[in-house]
Amino acid sequence: MTLTTSSYQVSPISEPAPGIRVPPVTDWRSLPAEQQPVWPDPALLEQVQDQLTLQPPLTAPADVRRLGSALAHAGAGRAFLLQAGDCAEPTGTAGVAAVRGKHRIISQMAEIISNHTDLPTVTVGRIAGQHAKPRSVAQETVGDRTLPVYRGDLVNDAAPHPEARVPDPRRMLTAYRTARAVINELHLIAHETVSGLLPHTWEEDAVHAAVPTRPYDGTLRSVIRNYGRTVKVNGSWRRTGLWTSHEALVLDYEQTLVRRDPHTGEHYLLSTHLPWIGDRTRRLDGAHVAFLTQIANPVACKVGPGITPEDLTELCGRLDPHRRPGRLTLISRFGAGLIRERLPVLSRAVRAAGHDVLWVCDPMHGNTFKASNGVKTRRMSDIHAEITAFFEVMTDAGHWPGGIHLEIAGDHVTECLGAGGPAAEEGLTRAYRTLCDPRLNDTQALLTIRKVAELIARG
Repeated sequence: MTLTTSSYQVSPISEPAPGIRVPPVTDWRSLPAEQQPVWPDPALLEQVQDQLTLQPPLTAPADVRRLGSALAHAGAGRAFLLQAGDCAEPTGTAGVAAVRGKHRIISQMAEIISNHTDLPTVTVGRIAGQHAKPRSVAQETVGDRTLPVYRGDLVNDAAPHPEARVPDPRRMLTAYRTARAVINELHLIAHETVSGLLPHTWEEDAVHAAVPTRPYDGTLRSVIRNYGRTVKVNGSWRRTGLWTSHEALVLDYEQTLVRRDPHTGEHYLLSTHLPWIGDRTRRLDGAHVAFLTQIANPVACKVGPGITPEDLTELCGRLDPHRRPGRLTLISRFGAGLIRERLPVLSRAVRAAGHDVLWVCDPMHGNTFKASNGVKTRRMSDIHAEITAFFEVMTDAGHWPGGIHLEIAGDHVTECLGAGGPAAEEGLTRAYRTLCDPRLNDTQALLTIRKVAELIARG
């Protein structure tokens, strides 16, 4: 059967589209998996996984399908994707306490984009599950100690002590509970936002104007439930919430939250709405790619300068065998110095292979370097240069530059150098609070999104 949600068709993975060769399904557990923790107690891991399997899912298939519809509109140039949030979310009360600050700044960013461009903004947070991080090295030096590297709160602790860095599978339960609490908070925020819009006269045509082909219902209930978009009310664009996303990195955790939808027979990863895999875990013969091929969610993949056109088109063929609009998002992360060289070749190859993907720019990860005091940072000038290059390359190639992917703090941190932050490296330590990579503070996030809005309007 085929379940249709607006223009986005969700077909069971077992039914190939006519004329399309679908790679055979391979059990991902038999394939090499990069960046996985080595749990010291396999019996404890099995107990934790059994507990997680019995927990309620964090998202719902219907909402995942609605995100797919929204991403299809973004891919067609009828909307713009804003994906932003923490580099590595803390678990526990600290993770829940940070939700409102992130939602506030992402909402402001979305309204800037929509009010400058008159396009709806699809908002997806790096939130409610971004608790694990891939790392370039297995060990790090903190002071005079060499320790196992911190891999995110889902795996171990950032405290600079050997015992804190031992992977503990019970942390997966804490991560799940934190994500659940964060999602509950997002639902509360969505209710509050819609309640605040009601005095402005909520009308169905306001919702229809927000997304021309009507993938969302006009009822108040669905607006509250189907969070994640910017809608037009009395001529102004307003936010109603966030979809969630995170890197599907630790497969021992992710597999426990796969559920079968009885209405379609498809399997969904219900730890999040939009899972992605990174540049370190995208190997064609690897477990992460095989895992994503077997779920019906829209999925994303980071694309760095090391990938060849041939490997990228093969990757697209595995992740998007049906060529479904909204299924696959490619997030470019080349660095300001390489994007003009690498992106045109790769985007041409993907188009020639017939894949209708959504291209998104991550201007953060390719521009990271260590300051003289040893902390990682990024320059605003590099971030803006990569964004500008992305828009120019996409426009010249006739592609829609469909989104932006940012790491932001939702706070007044001092982690990135330049406009809106410290002018010199000495200023980084004033409020350097990230658990892993440097994030934009509120001022820098707004400056960056104004740059994005200007580039969209110019194109």
